[in-house]
Amino acid sequence: MQMNIKRYAERPRYRIGSATLVAIICVALASVNIGIPAWLVFLVGVSAAITLTMMTYHRLRNANLSTAWLLLMILQFGIGPTWRLSDHITFNIGGLMISLVPVILGWVVPRKGDHGIEPESG
Repeated sequence: MQMNIKRYAERPRYRIGSATLVAIICVALASVNIGIPAWLVFLVGVSAAITLTMMTYHRLRNANLSTAWLLLMILQFGIGPTWRLSDHITFNIGGLMISLVPVILGWVVPRKGDHGIEPESG
């Protein structure tokens, strides 16, 4: 089954898809504490993060924004408190907030065709 990521470039679909993927990432990270193997959490988290990055890329292009914002999602910043989930998985809360900046932009910025000229009232 082939999934068309480009259809999530529209803002309403992007909101639902990105919220779902962020929730999947958070649940996967939290599941380490209940005994889920770290390698499985890693696979689920990375695949959801890659999908979120691809969706955000198409959304930012649809909004006529620079795709350079994706660097905030790709690069990791060790800012703020660190939460150690296991021996192999650490989680920086400040780095997560920086990574979500392009996602938040995708939520609020309208597509390039919505910047229409408003009619003047006489």
